[in-house]
Amino acid sequence: MMWCERVAVVLPLLALFQRVEACPAECHCIGQARVSVYCDFRGLEEVPVNIPVTTTHLDLSGNRFTKVVPEMFLGYVNDSEGVFTTQTAPLTLKVIHLDLNPVAVVNEHAFDATPSLELIYLPFDVKIQRQTFAEMKTDKSTFDGYDRVATHPLEDPHFVAFSRSL
Repeated sequence: MMWCERVAVVLPLLALFQRVEACPAECHCIGQARVSVYCDFRGLEEVPVNIPVTTTHLDLSGNRFTKVVPEMFLGYVNDSEGVFTTQTAPLTLKVIHLDLNPVAVVNEHAFDATPSLELIYLPFDVKIQRQTFAEMKTDKSTFDGYDRVATHPLEDPHFVAFSRSL
């Protein structure tokens, strides 16, 4: 095998290694441009560091989170060489799973840093502080552009989901 052929085989492997290295050790990441990060059922009490900023789906279900605060949804920025820096930026989240966690209350500004968020899974009995999504409507099923997703009889009754209104 010639030198050029060896490089052609090794380079994709190195790129794969770099992609895996960019994922938190406690999680499993899929994708590159739009990343799905699965940190479910790991016994976590806080969000792992080095969540890629390009994360669109974040599964934190089944852990030990007791609160939801804006800092949970900040990712770390990579420099030009792909190394994480201390600079953070909002994740490009579209979906977040926080169900099956002992979260009692969601912080007032918990989702302020995630304007791209479209679907949120929360524990069923969670209390949402007054201004979490601006002003909660009186019917408790809609709030600031989000509608409560109706549960299907066969679905798990331990979480409630909210989806951005169209």
